[in-house]
Amino acid sequence: MSPLLAILHLAAVELWQLLPYVVLGVLASEGLRYTPIAPLIERVCRRHPAVAIPGAAVLGIVSPLCTYGTVPLVLQLLRAGVPIAPLATFLSASSLMNPQLLLISWGGLGPRIAMARLASVFVFALLLGTVMHFLPLRWLVSAELREDQTQPAKPRSSFTVLSYLRRSGKTLQFVGFYVLFGVLLGAIIEVLVPGRWIMATFGGGGWYRVLLAALLGVPLYACGGGVIPLIRALIEQGMAPAAALAFLIAGPATRVPPLMALATILRPAVVVSYVILLIAYSVLAGLVFGLF
Repeated sequence: MSPLLAILHLAAVELWQLLPYVVLGVLASEGLRYTPIAPLIERVCRRHPAVAIPGAAVLGIVSPLCTYGTVPLVLQLLRAGVPIAPLATFLSASSLMNPQLLLISWGGLGPRIAMARLASVFVFALLLGTVMHFLPLRWLVSAELREDQTQPAKPRSSFTVLSYLRRSGKTLQFVGFYVLFGVLLGAIIEVLVPGRWIMATFGGGGWYRVLLAALLGVPLYACGGGVIPLIRALIEQGMAPAAALAFLIAGPATRVPPLMALATILRPAVVVSYVILLIAYSVLAGLVFGLF
């Protein structure tokens, strides 16, 4: 079989295996948009920090909103007097994980890595919220934050089958493009890149290999669903699961769009510290995962 045919064959097999999880993830994520999540976030975030911070982490993980959809809501709640700690927890967790991403990770990488990714996101969001709870608000919130920057939260959409299917179709089209790209890229790596190269770079449990994978996630992570086939191909070629987990944690929140959105709320020094801490945490989470 020629390399081109081998790449197309592997890509088709991978896409067929991953497609049900992509579709199910999109349907679940879009369905959550019709739930009263915004008022629930406010009620949870106004409770005692011991309840608000873990609750905000859970809500951020199950929220279908992207970072751009979350920021206006967080701005509005911040102006209304909701504490910054649970709001930052929610914002961080929602940028790192959502139901669609969990299902695609489960189908593409297996339950072990998917659950490790979920647990790592939850713990990081808890740590972030706890640290921010003990810091003065003036140290955290951007000085450029003004009343006119606040956008009212969009009202909850009324459910109709047509609107649900239309939104699901648009989301599936967007996610599907990146999944297809990731499948092709993963197949190319599996066919053309010798496994010994991947093993030498990312194999084993050395901290420097895990750190390299985390740093690699910063420029290469494009879309949550699209990166799964790439990571799967790298694992099959010898990449250690610890390095894969570090890549998956550091990648999504260090993309430029989420960071620019965070910069509308947090001071630049806080955003930089957030990136550094997240990369360091991803390495630690990967090393801990490698012990099991």
